[in-house]
Amino acid sequence: MTKTVVDPRVERTRKVVLDAAAALLGEVGFGRTSIEAIAERSGVARSTIYRHWSDRVELLMAAVDCKIVPMSASDSGDLRDDLSALLGELAGRLGSPAMGPMLISLIAEAQRDPLMAAIRERFTSARLGRIRSIVESAAGRGELPSDVDADQMSEDLAAPLFFRAFIRLAPLDREFVEHHIDRCIEAHRR
Repeated sequence: MTKTVVDPRVERTRKVVLDAAAALLGEVGFGRTSIEAIAERSGVARSTIYRHWSDRVELLMAAVDCKIVPMSASDSGDLRDDLSALLGELAGRLGSPAMGPMLISLIAEAQRDPLMAAIRERFTSARLGRIRSIVESAAGRGELPSDVDADQMSEDLAAPLFFRAFIRLAPLDREFVEHHIDRCIEAHRR
């Protein structure tokens, strides 16, 4: 199998454009992030941008995918430790000055644009899926009841983080996350 060699200049250009697009998404939202604005911010010609992405939506989707990387899901064998690691990582991303505004914009635009709704769905499904796998593993080990509703527990764990970060605009500190995990585990053990 031959490995395709990519010119480092091309990779550098793509990174600069994606960084500029992600920054603009967080600052002005999806509706006002244009190819022209991205070209101006990145210093890359529009013609070069169109060589890499066929249109604005494709570029914005790439920027979101590039910046919203999958979260790691450990399986240490301990429910609380695994949830603490995963939800701590999620809290850090939601509270990040780079990610938070971009996600708020994505959520808002997903209400109007089916393509953005698909990106939002990919984002939420991936995160809930990782939480669900931890819950299911714990149920299999006997740390939770075998009939626990893994989907419901996953939403119960994730939703308050989004609410606190995007509605209350409150910090997602370690103490809040740990206390929330303990309450949720206790509630679902009953």
